Amino acid sequence: MKKRNRIIAIIILGIIIISNTPPFQFFLQENYHYKNKDGSFQFTEQAGMGRDFQVAKRQFKNFVKTHPNNQNKTLYRTFLVKPWKFWEWYQLIFNNERFRLTFWAKYD
Repeated sequence: MKKRNRIIAIIILGIIIISNTPPFQFFLQENYHYKNKDGSFQFTEQAGMGRDFQVAKRQFKNFVKTHPNNQNKTLYRTFLVKPWKFWEWYQLIFNNERFRLTFWAKYD
C-alpha cells in the first residue's frame, strides 16, 4: 500500500511540474483582463501572442500620460486568483505582480 501511495504522489507531482513548464504554459495560460475604474482603459493579455502584463503596464502608463485629466489612474485586475489551477502556479509564484493588483468586481 505504501508503494502504491508513493507512486501516485510521484505521478501527481510530475503532472504539476510538467504543466508549469513553458511549452504547457503557452497552451494553458489564461487571458487576463485589466481596466481602470471607469473603463476608459482596458487591456486583455493574449497568452503567447506578445500581449503580456509588461505590455499592459506600458500601455497604461502611456494612457495616464496622454489623458492627464482622467481621475482614474489606478489599474485593476478583473479576474479572480484561482490557486486550485495548479498549471498556473508558476505564474502565481514568479510573475505575481499582476495578481497583486486590486480586484475590481464590476466588470463591464
